Amino acid sequence: MIPPVLSGPAASNISSTTADIMWTSNEPATSKVYYGTISPIDFSVSLSNDTLVTSHSLALSGLTASTTYYFIVESKDAAGNTSTSTEESFNTLLP
Repeated sequence: MIPPVLSGPAASNISSTTADIMWTSNEPATSKVYYGTISPIDFSVSLSNDTLVTSHSLALSGLTASTTYYFIVESKDAAGNTSTSTEESFNTLLP
């Protein structure tokens, strides 16, 4: 089976304590982001949404100001095929 193709994982709307993680998939799939302040990522911290969509957006909150965060996104299609992105990063703003 062919897993979803993921494009453009990126952080946007970054503040001192929040950020939106967005990406697209070529077929409807779930949305999950693993994130943390250490690279490689500790996969124990994540945020997810099981709704099948092609335009993905998850809002991270409770972040620490002026800190580098690393993240990986993951999407699973209706057949259970899973794709995972490469690691990306962003910096939260000063308070």
